[in-house]
Amino acid sequence: MTTATAVATAVPPDDVPAGHRPDVAAPTEVITVLLADGHRLFRSALAALLDREADLSVVAEAAWGDDVLRDAQVVRPSVALLDLDLPGTPALDVASQLHDHVPLTRVLLLTAYARPADVKRALADGVDGVLLKDLAPDRLLGAVRTLAAGGQVYEPSLVVDAVRARPGGPTPRELAVLRLVADGCSIAEVARELSLSQGTVRNHVSSVIGRTGARNRCDAIRIARENSWL
Repeated sequence: MTTATAVATAVPPDDVPAGHRPDVAAPTEVITVLLADGHRLFRSALAALLDREADLSVVAEAAWGDDVLRDAQVVRPSVALLDLDLPGTPALDVASQLHDHVPLTRVLLLTAYARPADVKRALADGVDGVLLKDLAPDRLLGAVRTLAAGGQVYEPSLVVDAVRARPGGPTPRELAVLRLVADGCSIAEVARELSLSQGTVRNHVSSVIGRTGARNRCDAIRIARENSWL
């Protein structure tokens, strides 16, 4: 059968009475997805999982947080699926950028392990979903569809841990060190200002990072300010 014949056969003639034309299914709206994960193998497997679904399509992939906003502004995905431990710009900062610059893109974070401080910030910043990476494939597919439809999906255990977390906060000495670091002082300058050794200053900074569950000193400063410690 030629192409012309196939088209003529597929399209009913205009003189077919109303109510007698064959039903034609409406095209399914495709949910476009941007993937961002620093592990190429995991990202490729995730892309294959999503792309095999008729209503899902991966339209961009990124290995670094620095590239996500740029790519999202080009492809305008329905959902951005981000690894919480994304290399480069932290995923929570990327989520905030997407919220500000590509507001129609819903954000779903995947994490290998829970950090209550991260989940608290995700909740506060209006991230649309946070799930553990070991979830079943069908649940992930359902989560992407839920977000695209305007819903939210949070792993219950992560929310419970975030709500229950009650960090005691840094000690006064640790806060004094962190305050100077936040003001831009170097380790040597903090040591001179507080009459401490540089090793002691570094220990205080490390202790603050541990107490707050932060990734680094900049993250510790952010958490301290959010909790009105600074």
